[in-house]
Amino acid sequence: VAVLLLSFGSLLAMGLPIVTALLGLGTGIGIVVLVGHALDMPDFSGELALMIGLGVGVDYALFIVTRYREAYRVDGGDVGHAIGVAMNTAGRAVIFAGVTVVISLLGMCVLGIGFLYGLAASSAIAVLFVLAASLTLLPALLAFAGHRIGRGGRLASRVHEPVQGRGFWEWWIRAIQRRPALSALAAAAV
Repeated sequence: VAVLLLSFGSLLAMGLPIVTALLGLGTGIGIVVLVGHALDMPDFSGELALMIGLGVGVDYALFIVTRYREAYRVDGGDVGHAIGVAMNTAGRAVIFAGVTVVISLLGMCVLGIGFLYGLAASSAIAVLFVLAASLTLLPALLAFAGHRIGRGGRLASRVHEPVQGRGFWEWWIRAIQRRPALSALAAAAV
């Protein structure tokens, strides 16, 4: 919450990824409980699904909201267009990431260890529902509160003031581009 508040500088913008993830998780955990009656699941399956679902849910929503805010500023405050840009760019990445996570989780079933089947199913269900919330509920919430989220808060304007001259990251990227092979070797060594 503190990192999101510092990044966005607005309680509303900070709360949007958390609310989206929690609502998606609420539905997902309900389905996990129902599936738990048909599939043998360890007692901690729900907790594992909550942790994984909350992590990816906040991440997916954060990605979309960040892209929305960038598009909102570039487009001069057009909420509908900014939502379209965010969903066309970040939304596609979120779909790809979510499907990849679900496939990875269900890959535990290939190991042939019956204990993992319930864990894989519960976690995959949680990820599917937070993914669905990020792709459906979040754009609706952005349409509802888009102007307030797009403008940003007073804290965000102080934190994200334009840097005069070259900053650290610009220097870093130029250093890597000057010697890409050496940079790759150093990264692999670390």
